[in-house]
Amino acid sequence: MKKKKAFYLVFAALLASGSVLAGCSQNAKTNTANTANTTNSGNGGTEGSSSFSYLMHDKFINWLKEDKWYPYVEKATGTTVEFVPGGSNDDEYYASVDQKIISGTFPDSGIVSVSQATVYGAQGAFVDLAPYIDKFGPNIKSYIEKNPTYKTMITDKEGHIYGLVAEAPRFADFIFYRADHFEKAGITKAPQTIDELTDVMRKLKAYYGKDNKNYYPMVGREHYFRFQSAFNAAANFDDGISKGIYANGKTGTDLYSDGYKKMVEWYKTLYSEGLIDPEWVAGSGTEESWESKMLTGQGSISYDHLTRPSWFMDNGGPENDPDYNIAILPYLKDLNGNPSVQTTETQYNTLRAMVVNEDSKDKAETIIKFLDYLYSDEGQTLVSWGVEGESYKDEGGNKQYIVDFSEQEATPAGEPRWSFLNDRLTFVKPVDNDAFYSWNTELVRNAAHELFTDENLKTGVTVTYTADQAKQLADLSAKVNEAVTSLVTEFVNGKRPMSEWDTFLSEMETAGYKKIVALQQEAYDAMYK
Repeated sequence: MKKKKAFYLVFAALLASGSVLAGCSQNAKTNTANTANTTNSGNGGTEGSSSFSYLMHDKFINWLKEDKWYPYVEKATGTTVEFVPGGSNDDEYYASVDQKIISGTFPDSGIVSVSQATVYGAQGAFVDLAPYIDKFGPNIKSYIEKNPTYKTMITDKEGHIYGLVAEAPRFADFIFYRADHFEKAGITKAPQTIDELTDVMRKLKAYYGKDNKNYYPMVGREHYFRFQSAFNAAANFDDGISKGIYANGKTGTDLYSDGYKKMVEWYKTLYSEGLIDPEWVAGSGTEESWESKMLTGQGSISYDHLTRPSWFMDNGGPENDPDYNIAILPYLKDLNGNPSVQTTETQYNTLRAMVVNEDSKDKAETIIKFLDYLYSDEGQTLVSWGVEGESYKDEGGNKQYIVDFSEQEATPAGEPRWSFLNDRLTFVKPVDNDAFYSWNTELVRNAAHELFTDENLKTGVTVTYTADQAKQLADLSAKVNEAVTSLVTEFVNGKRPMSEWDTFLSEMETAGYKKIVALQQEAYDAMYK
């Protein structure tokens, strides 16, 4: 959190100085890619081959170079892309973007945040892509017109478009469990409510915990608050009203909702009865310790990323126990008996906007034509399904992968593989959610198609912030989030009585909770009203 806070402080200071672009008279012009073997001009728009340089996260470059579908994109477009590494994590990367813009070493194109695209673009650092899209990007133009929220996000009041933003797949985490544990403990019906889930955990504890003091039915990693939706306590913009703290769709919590206090009391019950891993609650557990507990029978239930159920099946579970079997629970009903709604990530990732350097304006046509191919039906099929006969087959208009997910994703790093993990950044483009769900093991694929429905999922609202708002939010969130985590845990582990709940809410107000909610509302109103 300190790194993110520092980033916003530096960014805001640079903007306030009024001299952000003082060093931008020189274009990086670092294209050195060999294009001799690319002869198909495709959408490149020039005779022979075209090329441009592209700044992105180091890990995404490595993953993209392993994707077997990518060389087909370069061939189809007649364009070679030179990848320029910019950092290994978000804080490092976006700080490097600032530095490259200031020093005049920003490549022809690159990934920046929406805030950076807006501010630097208005100051002349980036090309206004609107006229290029109008002339050279018919597929991009069609997509923008069909998605008004996207259009609002990328277009300023004068109609300029300084960056195109990456779309994200629509999905939520899964609640999954050891089906063999349930069977052996005599649990024959999957729980549908919080009360039923609690009863299930008590049965598991009685069966597996009687001879094993280190057994806890529910285990996990990172923060243990995972059931906000079942308690009607998730934060979102309901009817345009900011509620709770969250970051563009990531599940946050509305402290003032009726269900939040009930959720804390529920976790307190789990903790006191030994139904949840105390290391997880204390924040002392690691990802590796969680994995070990789920693999070796020290835990039975987890709530995590959609690929994790299969990960345990593919990474030692059955080897540790021949009866080992993971299954996925339907989402629980909420406190009112209705299907609980999972807040997903936003449709668009505001940290992933692709821009074109103003000093590389001569590359803008090539870059837009390249991206436009990825928005076309042919390009979408290629990046989402691969090549017919090699990675998928088409039967009556229904595509099916003919390569195995587990086998391909287990390919050693650096070796080519078929991979269609569209939650990873490659280029800004639409996402085929059906392909994203289908590219997985049978366990996850079936659950995704069954559970990722409009009834179960609520896409987070995309909100962009000014530099000043972003700085304020970074400062306040660092303070408030830390306080919420530590103080709520004191209620859960019994160090603080629930009779002090109103005092806790007052403490959060003093820390800045309501100010965060107000800043979110301010940004929402500026964007949508």
